[in-house]
Amino acid sequence: MRLIAVCGSARKHGNTAKMLHQVIKGAKSVGAETEFVNLFDLNFKDCIGCYSCKLKNSKSYGHCVVDDELKPLLRRIEESDVIVLGSPIYYGNLSGQMRSFTDRLLFQYLDYDGTATGPKPKDFKTALVATMNVNDEIYVERGFKDTLTNFAGIMSRTLGSCELLTLTNTVQFDDYSKYVYLMPDKEEKSNRVEKIPAEDLQKAFDLGVRLIKS
Repeated sequence: MRLIAVCGSARKHGNTAKMLHQVIKGAKSVGAETEFVNLFDLNFKDCIGCYSCKLKNSKSYGHCVVDDELKPLLRRIEESDVIVLGSPIYYGNLSGQMRSFTDRLLFQYLDYDGTATGPKPKDFKTALVATMNVNDEIYVERGFKDTLTNFAGIMSRTLGSCELLTLTNTVQFDDYSKYVYLMPDKEEKSNRVEKIPAEDLQKAFDLGVRLIKS
């Protein structure tokens, strides 16, 4: 089994990357081959709406034809069994880099037949790991949960089964005194010993195990 984890955060050692590395650690513990990719290391374009991936009886059918640094990654994804996407949440949605990537990844497999299924090479196991500063209450009240649940549903219909794992109430800064941050949880986050709670790291590890063994 091969798992590829794709990170949509510019923070190379931030919360999203740490959660994805725990997923990888769990997958490796049960014998998986793994790869970690940060989208900010790649120079790639948005989907350009050329519809080459929709042309009948063509070599491009089901494949994005845009020739940039994302193309080899899309090829390696097709050779994988498990796809795990990780993104911080900005204004209630995935990062711009991750959205550009998922447009390219998902649209190539979409058929206009009303089912959202298309010419993917296989059924993948997938997961979406999302990290955010807001607490659990705001996550629900402001619609973040609905947005991410809907997107996980799109991944399920287009690629295969998808699990959603969220990390809320994150620590953003190493030193909160350097930044304008007026939220009431400033002191608690400033003094937090574990930047990511052990139980959340364990959830990410267990996800990696589950995606390979199930």
